Amino acid sequence: MVKADTIPAEVRERIHRVATELYAKSGYHALPALDEVRKCANVDMNVASLVLKEWRKIQPVSPAPLGSKLPTPVEEAGLAAIDAVWQHAQQFANQHLRAAQAGWQTEREELDALRAELAEAFERQAAELEATSQQLSMVLALNARQQQELERAAPRLDESANRLGETESRLVAVERELGETHDKLAQSYDDVRALRQQCDELRKECDNLRKQQAELQEELRVQRSDKESAHRAVASLRQQLQSASGGNPASPASAQEAVADVKETAELEAAAAYGQSVSNRLTTSSRAADLIVRSR
Repeated sequence: MVKADTIPAEVRERIHRVATELYAKSGYHALPALDEVRKCANVDMNVASLVLKEWRKIQPVSPAPLGSKLPTPVEEAGLAAIDAVWQHAQQFANQHLRAAQAGWQTEREELDALRAELAEAFERQAAELEATSQQLSMVLALNARQQQELERAAPRLDESANRLGETESRLVAVERELGETHDKLAQSYDDVRALRQQCDELRKECDNLRKQQAELQEELRVQRSDKESAHRAVASLRQQLQSASGGNPASPASAQEAVADVKETAELEAAAAYGQSVSNRLTTSSRAADLIVRSR
């Protein structure tokens, strides 16, 4: 059996609509029949019966028609009721009118106060607007003067811009020159480093030459001492030979000794020349080292 809560809302609404239309066609005098509602709504008999019962419960009951003539007691009671209602209506209307008049008076006072406030605010706003207008005029005048000054300063600004461009170009050139100078300085530093190395080598060579010079000077001193001794010995031998020979020519042995003396003398002179050469070289190296140091 179909339950009322399982009927779809769309079907329920369609049955209610069909029943209402049929009831309206009858002039609201006769409720629609179940079979007619079922056919028009195109639903099952059980569904139409359940929904039609619900629809009948919510329909108002139609009263029976009364006679056209109003009874006298009813008419008198109606007139009395109408008179009482009219009196109460007049009292209510007068009270409402007085309340409305009081409300209108209060509202008028509030409107007057609001009108006064608006007038005061308008005057204050007008004064502020006038002050703002004066400030705006001053600002416009100042703006006009600034515009004129800007127009007069425009050529100077252009000239300054040109000078600035030239200065920037000069700065670029100076930066380029500084870069080249930096490269040259770096190269100079490399050259100075190389010269320092050369100077150190020359100093070492000078130290070695000084040592050689000291050794050669010592050797030369010894050789000079030996040479002087040899010269004294040769002179002594010559005197002895002359005294022994009685002024005769020298013997072969004496000649050989003289040749040996000459060779020894030549060797001593060669050693002295070598020492002088070493001394000259040492002097030249010392001068070169001094020049390198001065160039640093």
